[in-house]
Amino acid sequence: MSNKDNRLEDDLFDPDSDVETTIEGFPKRNELVVATVREVSSHGAYVSLDEFGERQAYVHISELSRTWVKNIKVHIREGQRIVAKVLRVDPYKGQVDLSIKRVPDQMKKLKLLESKRAQTAKTLFDMIVEKMPEEERVNADKVADILAQHYDMLYYGLEYASTCSQKALTDIGIDDAWAKVIRKIASENIIAATVEIKGTTEITIPGGDGVFHLQEALIAGRDNVEEKNTSIRIYTEGSPRYAIEVTSEDYKVAEKALDNALQRIEEIVDKYHGTYAYTRKK
Repeated sequence: MSNKDNRLEDDLFDPDSDVETTIEGFPKRNELVVATVREVSSHGAYVSLDEFGERQAYVHISELSRTWVKNIKVHIREGQRIVAKVLRVDPYKGQVDLSIKRVPDQMKKLKLLESKRAQTAKTLFDMIVEKMPEEERVNADKVADILAQHYDMLYYGLEYASTCSQKALTDIGIDDAWAKVIRKIASENIIAATVEIKGTTEITIPGGDGVFHLQEALIAGRDNVEEKNTSIRIYTEGSPRYAIEVTSEDYKVAEKALDNALQRIEEIVDKYHGTYAYTRKK
């Protein structure tokens, strides 16, 4: 294998390396793209690039998998959506060559999620534009750009709009009329993503009042939540086991809330000379 081939194999996803001038209608070399498989042959697959007006591209059989491909249809099928890396672009011949094997699984998941969110954002923003008066629609691109610039991509801007106040949108330069419609459509169609952490605690507290002290500890853990948009649910799995579930919009916030709840529970259990253990569910 040549040094050039080695460089291609190792050169994964740096979008700034060896990038040519952007050519309208074509992806850039090293870019990750989402594509739909249109035809599978004995030597490779022809696909259409979802984000580039269905432009055709090609994946050679040698770029499908890092393992030997005995039956190509085991690895790729017509109608399948894939994530691939752009190897070569020839705008003069209209050719784009792709690789699937050079995309790690985690990057595939992230790219597909990004693509899905971009499509969702486009659909929602089209709904917003349709609700605006005809004379206001000329400002659609400007409004979309404001949301994308402030929140990295249009979807995240709409996600923020689903829970924020109308004033928060006007504060970043969006007109009142647009802000009202954006907030309405976003709040009706976007459910904020949440994370959930689950575990089980085993608690025993001696004495005739042990059950009351146990109740005190569990209530303190459940209600001692200072984190925004975070909730804790505690319920019995059969004494002395109690399930604890923390739900939040952010994983780190959920972790912090759980730590605080467990610390409060343990403090009260220790106060009454009880025993305490916590097991996290995978």
